Amino acid sequence: MEAIEELAVQPCTSSLYLRPFRLSYRQNGTKKFWDFMRTHDSVSILIFNTSRQCFVVVKQFRPAVYMCEVERHHPKVFQNQDKESLPSLENPLPAVVGVTYELCAGIVDKPGLSLEEIACEEVLEECGYRVSIADLRRITSYR
Repeated sequence: MEAIEELAVQPCTSSLYLRPFRLSYRQNGTKKFWDFMRTHDSVSILIFNTSRQCFVVVKQFRPAVYMCEVERHHPKVFQNQDKESLPSLENPLPAVVGVTYELCAGIVDKPGLSLEEIACEEVLEECGYRVSIADLRRITSYR
């Protein structure tokens, strides 16, 4: 796994992938607020390798997981949230603390392609398997 270097945390004022919102509402006479993120739709693919009779997962470095571990080891890293830039860490943790094992997945960001076509592209890109749409079975969808 590649080393993590020159680690610096800054406030995120704009992102192509996340948009923060605050919902305000009244429930049973009580005013409430809920913060949430609007994200892209995504596809996830549960892959079963029939030759090897096993599920296939993707091993990936996830910066958000990594930063949870950084904060656990360096609790003050997010202390001054109002500043333009938060402190840099001179001795970053090893990258392995941010590694996850997860389903093959990708965001739905290709206009004109069906969810199935995007799923096939993700399986090829992340796992190296060429699958056809006919090989896919929809397990669930929330939209």
